[in-house]
Amino acid sequence: MEPAERSNTVTAVLMNGGHDPEALRTFCNQQCGVVLGQGIGELSGKAVRIAHMGHVNAPMILGTLSVIEVGLQALGVPHGKGGAQAAIDWLGEQVKA
Repeated sequence: MEPAERSNTVTAVLMNGGHDPEALRTFCNQQCGVVLGQGIGELSGKAVRIAHMGHVNAPMILGTLSVIEVGLQALGVPHGKGGAQAAIDWLGEQVKA
């Protein structure tokens, strides 16, 4: 990956409805081996963070999104399903063979 194509930020996933982001972080780490960051600042206790700074490629992010969806499902957290599939569909259109 070219340095100009590397991200210099993270993505926050806001947990609405009083659901505990720590439960999601713990599930993702202990059950799937994926470490998510804690929400910081005004998002502390309300969100998790996905790090994608430096050399991180699309399949790595797809795996992380899928694990988050699995965790939300396993924990009974209502969520819009299909985020990982939407990312796959978008990449399939953008990345040419």
